Amino acid sequence: MPRGVVFTALKIGVYLPEDIAEKLIKVRDEKGLSLSRVVQLALYNYLAEEEFLRSDNVTAVIGLVYDHGMDRADVELTDIQHHYLGLVISATHIHLDERNCLLAIFVRGKGGEVAKLFEELRKVKGVKSAKLMTLLA
Repeated sequence: MPRGVVFTALKIGVYLPEDIAEKLIKVRDEKGLSLSRVVQLALYNYLAEEEFLRSDNVTAVIGLVYDHGMDRADVELTDIQHHYLGLVISATHIHLDERNCLLAIFVRGKGGEVAKLFEELRKVKGVKSAKLMTLLA
């Protein structure tokens, strides 16, 4: 973008795979919003999280659902947390059923380091779901 150019609005075309398009239309219909508004809200959240992760002082929660019977998932998740002791404030482990656990890890530090920790945790074999919930910058 040329220096000094200010956009007041931008109209773009976006390709969406069928499964995402169906979910988008369902949300639009349920919420009574236009497709443009749903996409704007999603982009706003994405951009806010990206900006958050560039901050020097962030507080967040990393939520993981994992199969504790899968290889050494418990041990690996704990080892990774120990590697990031400067970030990890606290962690809570909840048994969801005989095989699945929920791990909530509370963190505070530089956004880039929080993002690195999140990426390492979500790649552990046995992790079924991972979410980074940004709270404060």
